[in-house]
Amino acid sequence: MQTQSLNKKIVITTIILAIFGLIMVFDGSMGLVAQRYHYIMLQSIWMVIGSIAAFIMYKFDYKKLKNYSFFLITVTIIFLFIVYFFSSKINGSQRWISLFGVTSFQPSEFAKLFFILYISAWLTKFQEKKSLLIKDTKDNIKNFLIPYLIITMVIAGMILIEKDMGTTIIIVSISIFILFANDNNNFFVIDFIITSLTYLGLGIISIIIEPYRLQRLLTYLKGNHSTSTNLGSGYQVHQILIAIGTGGLTGVGFTQSIQKNQYLVGNTAITDSIFAIIAEELGLIGALVLIALYLYLIYLILKVATNTDDYFGKLVATGIAAWIGIQAFINIAANIGVIPLTGVPLPLISYGGSSVIALLTSIGIVLSINSKHNAK
Repeated sequence: MQTQSLNKKIVITTIILAIFGLIMVFDGSMGLVAQRYHYIMLQSIWMVIGSIAAFIMYKFDYKKLKNYSFFLITVTIIFLFIVYFFSSKINGSQRWISLFGVTSFQPSEFAKLFFILYISAWLTKFQEKKSLLIKDTKDNIKNFLIPYLIITMVIAGMILIEKDMGTTIIIVSISIFILFANDNNNFFVIDFIITSLTYLGLGIISIIIEPYRLQRLLTYLKGNHSTSTNLGSGYQVHQILIAIGTGGLTGVGFTQSIQKNQYLVGNTAITDSIFAIIAEELGLIGALVLIALYLYLIYLILKVATNTDDYFGKLVATGIAAWIGIQAFINIAANIGVIPLTGVPLPLISYGGSSVIALLTSIGIVLSINSKHNAK
């Protein structure tokens, strides 16, 4: 697949997803506020900003991002500190910084991209000197695995204390996928086992120490969402499943959702639960087409990763593909009741400026990787 052809397919697929997202945000927000065009106007502005950022990144030599990665992750940590100590809680979580009282900025969305850049840069530098550092399993654990886990857990831990379990899961999952792409090694199996067990143990602890997380997990395990009709912990999932079930094979028709205005909590019909509205209005067929678009975009980005002759570019592209795939999976799986409900946006579809801008910027980086370092 030639460079320009691959880039063109990535751009077209991204545009289709983004335009569909705008349409569904407008559809889902029609009855939310007196200002009918409020959400679609903001989302359109963010799409334009994200598109400009994507174009800039496409023209930018992505390899220079290695030199900026430490600065970017440092800025991310500073902003995560600001969020924790100075932002107000919204629905029990501290994730947003208010911008001029008009909109909000969510640092954790950009943390995903900057984490990918930093961990990829770190691994690239490590790869250059690994023969001097890694002689046996002990050296591997001391000089590679422990630093790798510390880098990941610092970022993931800061997001976790903001009560953003969904983004925390995405960060640690990305780190595992990048570990797969890393050529470190003869020690992959032990690295993977120790990493997975570490994340699993910390995940169990984080659930146990937070009552609301434990309650949400127990609700899921008990299946309370299937019968809940009150405002208890299973209410939102119950209403989401009603929406999806009502849609059937072909849906109730575009704009015809009942759940979006009358039953889903707050503005979740255009944020975390937008997939349910898509399934309700466009049915199983519409939902499967959306999933197919995600899978195709992920395939194209992974194609970039396998085609590039640059190690840093390979890791970054792999991380971005993992980010989109994991986030889409978590959102959809939570909506259909496969996993407990989490506050994770559907990539390029859900309303939210930080998510859209960060994702479009990452697509620009992928285009730059494919354009500047293509070996096949």
